[in-house]
Order: sequence, then C-alpha cells, then structure tokens
Amino acid sequence: MKIKALKGVQDILPDDIAQWNFIHEKAAKIFSRYGYKQIIVPIIEESVLFTRSIGQQTDIVEKEMYTFVDRGNRSIALRPEATASIVRAYLEHNYNQAGLTKFFYSGPMFRGEKPQAGRNRQFYQIGVEALGSYNPFLDAETLSLAFEYLNEIGIKNFNISVNTVGSCEDKQNFSKKLKFFLRDRKSCLCDYCKNRYERNVLRILDCKNKECGKILKSAPKIIDCLSRDSLRDFTIFQNALESLGVDYTFDPYLVRGLDYYTKTVFEITHDKLGAQNTILAGGRYDNLVEQLGGPATGAVGFACGIERLLLAEKAETFTLNREKKQSIYAIGLGENAYKKIFEIAHNLRRNSISVHIDFELKSLKAQMRQANKLNSSHVLILGDDELNKNSIMLKYMDKGTQELISIDSLIKIIKKEIT
Repeated sequence: MKIKALKGVQDILPDDIAQWNFIHEKAAKIFSRYGYKQIIVPIIEESVLFTRSIGQQTDIVEKEMYTFVDRGNRSIALRPEATASIVRAYLEHNYNQAGLTKFFYSGPMFRGEKPQAGRNRQFYQIGVEALGSYNPFLDAETLSLAFEYLNEIGIKNFNISVNTVGSCEDKQNFSKKLKFFLRDRKSCLCDYCKNRYERNVLRILDCKNKECGKILKSAPKIIDCLSRDSLRDFTIFQNALESLGVDYTFDPYLVRGLDYYTKTVFEITHDKLGAQNTILAGGRYDNLVEQLGGPATGAVGFACGIERLLLAEKAETFTLNREKKQSIYAIGLGENAYKKIFEIAHNLRRNSISVHIDFELKSLKAQMRQANKLNSSHVLILGDDELNKNSIMLKYMDKGTQELISIDSLIKIIKKEIT
C-alpha cells in the first residue's frame, strides 16, 4: 500500500523552501526593527488554554480543534493559533514584570477545517504580539508594521479594513441590541447562526453565509454602542494610521473569529484570492492576560498566513525570493582528479561557498546537465591534464566562457566572483 500525506496537510519541498525562507528572513529583519524578539512556543498545550482564551462557542473550539487525551489523562490540543500560547509563556516566565514586551513567532497551527485553496488543516503563520500597553498608538504601530512587511516582500494588491468591537461592556451592550434586531429574523438565519443567536450572538457577524450577510446589512453597528473611552481610542488609532500614510477602509461589521478581541480589530485581504482572501488579521485583546491568571494588561498583535502570502505572490505573478543563490558545481574526471576535486569542494565549503559534487561518477555531459538543472553559477572541471599542471578549468555559466586558473588561487578568485 502506498502511503500518502493526510488530507489537508502538505509537504514543503526543496524547490519551495527558498520562498519560505525569504518570507521568514524578511519578517525577522523588519519585526526586529520595531523592537520584537523571537519566541518559540510548543505546538501542544493543555486544551483548557484555548477553550478559556478563544471562547467555548467559537467555531475553532466547537468544530476545528484537534484534541487528544495523553497518558496522564490530560486533554491536550494541537495549537489552533499562537496568541494564547504566547500569553501563557509571557505569564509563566514573568515577562509581565518587564513592562512593554514584544514577541514575534512563526510555525505550524492546526485546525480541522474543510481543506481548500488557502486553507489547510496544518497551516503556517508568522505573527507579532505586543503586551503591556493600552495605548492606541501601539495599535497603529502594529498595523503599520503589517503594512510595511507586505510592501517589503512585494505584495501589492491588498486592502486593509479596520473596526472596533469596543470594551467588554460595549460588546455586552451591543449584543443585546443585535439580539433584539435579529429576534424576528432568526428563522432566516443559517443553522449555525441560529445556534450562535442563543450562545454568542456576536459570532453571527463573522458568518460568511450570503443570506445572513443580507440580513446583517441593516443590523445595528458596534460603533454606535461605544463608550466615550472606546470611541476616543478608535479615533486616535485612525488618525495615527492616516499620519503614517497607511490606507484603510472602515468596516463597521468587521469582527474577528476569536472571543478575546476587544477594541481595535483589523483584517488585510487580497483582491485575487477568492473566498479565502484574508492574508493577515489581528487586533487588541486587553482582557486575555487577566483571563489566563495574570494582571490586567493591554495587548495587541496580528498573524499572517504564509500559504496565503504564497498564493498572493502567484496571483501577482512575481517571485518572493528574488535573490539568486550562487553555487559551484565541481567535476573530477578520472580517479586522481576526482580525489582532488573532492578535497577542493570541501575547502570551498569551509570558506562559505556552496558546492555540488557528483557521487555517481557520471559522464562530463551528464554532470553539465545536472549543473544547469541546479542553476549553478560556475562549474569547475578537473582532469588529469589540469591536475598535472596544478590548474583547473573555471566555467562561467551565465557568460558561457571559461578560463584555466591555478588551483592555489581558486578560492580567492571564486570568493571575488560570488560574494
């Protein structure tokens, strides 16, 4: 029986790794510029971490979270998102005593969703979390960071939507108004939203059903239920974005799919990705640290889907990894020449130069084909005649030229060529 990868997961093959590395390297560089430091958290946590933080009535917890009982009879979950894990680590290692703390992370997340383009059961995210401040200027800085990151990796056709869901009290007041509005329209809602109406009416705003969407077009707006403080913070946030030149659209019905969000929420979508068009999303979560046992702490962050970035790149017909990696293909013809080229390859690698070498003793023609396939920038050819003269042939693949050089000067010449 031929064993294949599970449905909804994928292998990331060597031909794709350069683009993945480019995304990560750019993120690390830009996020560090804003004062973020990398953190790596486990992919498994106690399930209660997510049920307490994400919300018992969310789709993730109700339908999508992968859980199992371990040998200690504990309920364990594969992380469906990273924010809760970051907050757990923030508290466990006493970062809450250090003032404003900024983390960035990357890695796999797991949700049992129906697989489709841009939605896998194991998917990868890059994100940031800033914990320790209620200042709405931090919200603006966070979204401007997302804006800069997408621009620097070359993504262009994206749209930013912002909204505020207010404080917990604002959300409760709005929930009452929304429930009253939907009371006589409940029969027209989809089955999921009929359930949400009873358990968590705000979740209806996140429904993608077209009929529910039509009903919600005339529904009350969260912004009309804001306290003075919430409205002030949202105004400061918007004015700060405008001062930074970040273009955005105000969407009064935008909510996020997790219960821990308060006040600012935002979403970045791409024009050409179809139904799963969100490439980055986030917002403020001022109550989550306290919900998980810590002190009252303001916090804001975002997560970016790597697979969707790659789909956006494909839709815009450009390549994220624009830097051509130069490498050498080393060929030894004959037993003595092969022994020597093996040593030469080793010395080049010790000098930080990438080298490929054949181990199947193929013909010169076959090895040249392999060098082309690997996009090697240079080829070294050593035969008995060259070896007797302490020289080696250096071929410049892009120019189609070659020259005979001294083996003793090889490393110096190659370093000058490819660095």
